Amino acid sequence: MNAQKVSFIICTDSESALHECEIYIKQLTVPEGFVVNVLPIRGANSMAEGYNAGMLQTDAKYKVYLHQDALILNKNFLQDTLAIFQENPQIGMIGMVGTKQLHKNGCIWTNPMRTGALRSHLLTTSDDYFDVPIPSNRSFAIVEAIDGLLMMTQQDFLWRSDLFTGWDFYDLSQCQEFARAGYRIAVPYQETPWVLHDSGAQNLKDYHTYRKTYLEEYYPDNQVEIDACKRFIATQTTDGNTNTAVSRDNAVSTLISMIDFRDYEEALHFTQENLSQNQDNELFCILTVFLQIYQQETEAGLHEVFLPLENGSQTAGWLPLHYQRICRYIWRIENGLPQEYLDEAHQYFKRWHVSRTAQDRIRILCLPE
Repeated sequence: MNAQKVSFIICTDSESALHECEIYIKQLTVPEGFVVNVLPIRGANSMAEGYNAGMLQTDAKYKVYLHQDALILNKNFLQDTLAIFQENPQIGMIGMVGTKQLHKNGCIWTNPMRTGALRSHLLTTSDDYFDVPIPSNRSFAIVEAIDGLLMMTQQDFLWRSDLFTGWDFYDLSQCQEFARAGYRIAVPYQETPWVLHDSGAQNLKDYHTYRKTYLEEYYPDNQVEIDACKRFIATQTTDGNTNTAVSRDNAVSTLISMIDFRDYEEALHFTQENLSQNQDNELFCILTVFLQIYQQETEAGLHEVFLPLENGSQTAGWLPLHYQRICRYIWRIENGLPQEYLDEAHQYFKRWHVSRTAQDRIRILCLPE
């Protein structure tokens, strides 16, 4: 193992997300004598499978298993995490968010013992310091489990790809494997969040299936929660859930059709009538943002936001991706990235008619208050 090497291992299905993630990795200060590389894993059938592939490709002692939509904001990330590892050999893994005591149901987010810090973006952006703050005079807190958005290790154990064949519970499983081997897990003190997670809407289709697998492997005596998982899995196949999904999809397709036919006023009216029942419908809310920008521009005597659609360059179905890219470029500007990356942002705004009105509206959503 090369004790002077750090490998970032990233499972990816989006080249644009990977590119953005790598830009922030390139901004990190690399400690003297260390080398850093990035190992993208494409085409993995599961997170555990992909992470095993990455782990076996590198001789680095230190590995950062990172979501493709996680942007590292702390330029001293490597010095800060390596110091914890080097001063505490019993710590095998570090994460940004964790829980000091995992709930018996296996869900990391459902107890009041969460700790760490994270900047999260899902339509709006917030800095969360969770339930148990880490004192500023301590460099880290010991936790029972960490979230999988970033998991940095100084020891290698195979990820349980034999059990976790999807995209859920691979992280909590790995925490259990480290604990079984006698290692501890830490979350560092962060004055401000070290990572921005551009997570978007979560796909929880298989969540309870893998929660059941997790409980059966690590808490086989917890039959009450295992049975609860079975009930959740059964209800996921009911007509009610299917009808809800269809209703949400219909709302989005109706809105897209109105925008494509330039029925902007009718589309605005439709959002006003249907927003309350679509508050958690990410695509619906993003389309609503663009209609609100249209309304603001109209009041200011501008007509920019839908020009890419009207000149035939794009259709309304492109707007969610457009929103994501605008957010990424605003983050580059706000985080003071090198000029070449800022130039890309300004060129994008110019090419796709992103007015100052649009930038200001979306900035409110993609930056913390």
